[in-house]
Order: sequence, then C-alpha cells, then structure tokens
Amino acid sequence: MKVSTVLVIAGMIIISLYFLVEVNYYSGITNSEDNSSDTPYLLIPSIGIEQSINNKSVDYGVYHEPQSAPPASGTVVLFGHRTLHGSPFLKLDQLKTGDNVTLAWYGVGNVEYRVINSSIVSADYRLSVEQGNVLFLITCYPLGSTKQRLVIKAQEEHIYPYQAPGDTPDNSQKYYGVALIAGFFAAGMVLSLLYPDQEERYILLLSTVALTMFLVMGYLFPTPAVGIESQISNISNYLGV
Repeated sequence: MKVSTVLVIAGMIIISLYFLVEVNYYSGITNSEDNSSDTPYLLIPSIGIEQSINNKSVDYGVYHEPQSAPPASGTVVLFGHRTLHGSPFLKLDQLKTGDNVTLAWYGVGNVEYRVINSSIVSADYRLSVEQGNVLFLITCYPLGSTKQRLVIKAQEEHIYPYQAPGDTPDNSQKYYGVALIAGFFAAGMVLSLLYPDQEERYILLLSTVALTMFLVMGYLFPTPAVGIESQISNISNYLGV
C-alpha cells in the first residue's frame, strides 16, 4: 500500500470520528426522553435556536447546570457546544442586547428573558449561581477553540402560562444521523472511484464500507462521545494529518 493511500485512509478515519460524534448525538436525542411533554426548551428566535434542555451532559445538547436554579427561582445557567454535538450554540455570538430568550419550562411556565450583555472570560472562570433571576448562556470561544468562554447574560422579564413548542424542535433532527451516514458513504464511494491509483481503489472502497458500518453501529447503539474529540486531536497529531 502506498504512503498516499495510507494518508487518505488516515484522513477518512479522522473524519469518521467527527461524524461519529454527531451520529451519536442525533441518535441519542431521537431515542432519549422520547420528546416527553415535560421536557424544557430553549427558544431564541433571533438566531434560530429551538432546542430541548437536558440534565445529563453538554454532549447531549443544551445542558442545565444542576447547581443553578430553574427559571423564576434564581440564576439559571445553560451550557452548549458551538461545534459538534449538534452545535446548539453555534450562533450564540450573534445575540444582541435586547434580544428575546424564552425558557419553556413545564411546571413553571414560559419564562421570557432579555439579553443585557455578553462577555469573554477564561476557560477556568467560575460563575456565581446566586445573582438573582437572570439567565446565563455559556459556550466555548472562539469558534473551534476551548481557550475561552462566551457568556451571555439575560434578565428575567415576564412569565407566561406554560406552552410547549407547537412541534418539538428535535423532531426536525430525527434523520440527521442517517443523513450523515449516507453522506459519508457517498463521499467515500466517489473518492474510491476517482482515486488516481486504480490498483488501490478497492482499498479505499473497503475502507469506506468498514467505516460506514462503524457509523451505523454508532447510530444503532449510541454512547456518550466523551473524550472522542481529544482522541481525534491525538490521532491527528500522531499521524501528522
């Protein structure tokens, strides 16, 4: 096997790990909680966020810090990724002062907040969870880096009778995992057919099939992708890819 083919396969493996993180995420949200009626939701119309809130991990989407309060009872803290795991906070840096943020929280109501400021802090910054009836949205900064944190602060303004989203937002993501697997397989097939070294095309074809099955297993039996990102970085550094 030629060195160029080895490097291509190494790149495919690294890309498949990124895909695995997303496949695990979308499969997990499809199967978890079954969109139960008491699932809380984060709604930010100005940047198109309609996401369920979980109490398990930031790797499952928008995560409610357990040491903070529920809405209308004190300081609420929500975390979310900007890249991978559904990237729920990808556009969080586009929020502006005065933008509306709503928490649809079963048993509490639809609690409306208004953004009052944003700040960039170090990754080891510790936020007080006793700041009154405010909401903090926290994510990594800058995009693709974990060196700092973007913190959005919003002030509670109104509470309305509880009303869940008309169609649970995560339903629109139901087939994203399948689409990612299909996209990976299609791209791998095209690569194997167009690879300049005809004698080694079959190797790329077999690699595509094997890695696609790897993703299918990740979809059928989703597990938390904790640590996969660090492993991707380690593999990339080791292979020099």
